[in-house]
Amino acid sequence: MNLFTDPRFLAAGFTAGTLSRHAGNMADLTNQETVYKKWNINPAHILHLHQVHGDKLVTVSSAQAAQQLAQTPLQDADGWIFSPMLSQWGAAILTADCVPLFVWNASGTHAALSHCGWRGVVQQLPFKTAQALVASGAKGPFYAWAGPHIQPCCFEVQPDTAEKFPQMCVLTKNGKLFVDLNEVVRAQLLQAGLCEKDIILSNACTCCETENFFSWRRDHVRNLLLSFIYKL
Repeated sequence: MNLFTDPRFLAAGFTAGTLSRHAGNMADLTNQETVYKKWNINPAHILHLHQVHGDKLVTVSSAQAAQQLAQTPLQDADGWIFSPMLSQWGAAILTADCVPLFVWNASGTHAALSHCGWRGVVQQLPFKTAQALVASGAKGPFYAWAGPHIQPCCFEVQPDTAEKFPQMCVLTKNGKLFVDLNEVVRAQLLQAGLCEKDIILSNACTCCETENFFSWRRDHVRNLLLSFIYKL
């Protein structure tokens, strides 16, 4: 299996990234457990959400809170804020074209992971994720990385969807409309106070790169990719 990641994670004390399709369909919990065991991670210490394509964030502020969340039904939300980031704990999201967005500070004391579908992006989820982390009391600098997701080559939209995005992020090709999610996410992260040089967004396209990724847009099958962050 391939893990698409950012070297800045390791420097902050994390194991983190987005897995390729070679790890299997992550809708299958058995496949998830195989992944976690590969990195010597306790599956019971990875928090999950019931993702709803919204803008709600769940904050984890203590080991006691994390343990309680791990033992209760999944919350309807699309992102995690760890304030502080807890040793031997982490979180995961599932995607199949949406943007897996990671935000953290250089010292690794605070971190966030969000499932940014286009509806969440329209609701300012990238901005809210970074803003919540910056406001959590963590000291910067703050970094952001987005794993593989659908790119403007494939993200064709109808006019009623295109009008929800800033015009600068909407491209016209052969009379069709396409959205560049990277540009929208970048603009929101900058608005939240991150520096341009500290934002790295993957250009790998889940829809184009059949060998590496599952894609709902391409296949219309519920096969999912796993993105996770874990404090060593």
